[in-house]
Amino acid sequence: MENQAELTRMMQTYGTQLLRLCTLYLKDRMLAEDAVQETFVRAWRADFRQECSEKTFLTRIAINICKNYLRTPWHTRRASAELLDQLTTQIPDVDDTLLRAVLSLSQAHRAVILLYYYQGFSVNEISEILSIPSATVSTRLFRARKKLRLMLKEWYYDEP
Repeated sequence: MENQAELTRMMQTYGTQLLRLCTLYLKDRMLAEDAVQETFVRAWRADFRQECSEKTFLTRIAINICKNYLRTPWHTRRASAELLDQLTTQIPDVDDTLLRAVLSLSQAHRAVILLYYYQGFSVNEISEILSIPSATVSTRLFRARKKLRLMLKEWYYDEP
């Protein structure tokens, strides 16, 4: 990156989106904030070669950082999200059934759903971000939608 003004612009433009993505990916707001901060530090040090969009570049970095966080021994030994959910009080009048269903998917399926529906990336952009073939992205999207449809069949109805 050329200068600090460019970094500031990128943080203002993409910071909130990356924080949302990392929070959904890691299921932990504080850890997500650390991941976003590390994303911008790595972007600052990296040489952006204009091979893809800035958003794709930053998202790829953020997802790789999230994956690394999930692999750490600390993360594998901490309390499960389900246990923590039982300890927290429910916020009244908030229906988060869809979010809970998405978060319950496997990491591979959750990643493509989050990138496609929550971040608005195309199949080809997701392919670049995750470094997998476009066909694999399409297959994962299909399977994730199928799982979500089964999980949420009571939550919505199909019109005849």
